[in-house]
Amino acid sequence: MPKTLNQKIEWLVEGKKTELLFSMSRILRRPPDPKPPLAEHVYSSAHMKQHPVRHRVERTKNKHSRAVFRDDTIIIRLAKGLTQDEEKEHVDDLLERMLKQVEDEQEKILINPFGKLLDQGESATITLANGKKYCFCLKPGKKTFIRRTTRGWNVQIGPSMRRKGLHRLLWKAVSKEELGRVEQMVMRLNDETFGVHVSDVKLQFASSQWGSCSPSGTIMLNSALLFVRPEVIKYVILHELAHRKRADHSPQYWQWVEWAMPGYEKAREGLYDYRLPTI
Repeated sequence: MPKTLNQKIEWLVEGKKTELLFSMSRILRRPPDPKPPLAEHVYSSAHMKQHPVRHRVERTKNKHSRAVFRDDTIIIRLAKGLTQDEEKEHVDDLLERMLKQVEDEQEKILINPFGKLLDQGESATITLANGKKYCFCLKPGKKTFIRRTTRGWNVQIGPSMRRKGLHRLLWKAVSKEELGRVEQMVMRLNDETFGVHVSDVKLQFASSQWGSCSPSGTIMLNSALLFVRPEVIKYVILHELAHRKRADHSPQYWQWVEWAMPGYEKAREGLYDYRLPTI
């Protein structure tokens, strides 16, 4: 067996020394952006409290200009058909708004339990909010598969696997393991409060929402809630259950939330202390 993850995997395929040559760094890196930036600039710590933030500008065929924050970079994608002055105006406006948003976000607690594993690519132990620990070990192989062990998971990474897919695979493993406990939590809180019909409970990672409630009664909870304080996940569960009483966020809806969890505002504010990673 090779001593490092950056060697030929000749030990996997006898006699084929040149066909399976890859490294964990190549597997886990993000694919390069297909479009070169029009401009790139690094903002110093005078602009950002935590660390410098890079931004780049791209022209697209989209109808509207927009900006996203990914990998410590603000990416501004300009709409088609803009004049030079309009482009500058769009860049200045989007950059100003994104810098404020990014600065606010960087002060929050990032829920990124797999960051070290994705960056270093060997092994890491994650700890849930309840103190439970899981160990993940990665190694290269001919194909991707994941195997449960007594302490966590062994993950074999195939040549076609990339960072985004691996990230989702790791979240899926923890979600599947913890689903039963979360289901019990949802049903217990429902029995103690609303007593509404819940058709299903799902636990999965999402990069944009903490939870949802479908018209049919399916409660979806973000797996990242496994890493927040107990009163915060309780609030999110009751928030979604309350939608079985009211499907909106009207004053009547919030009266139901207050009835189920007096003083819920403190837990809701606690939710804003966290931020989700970008996959």
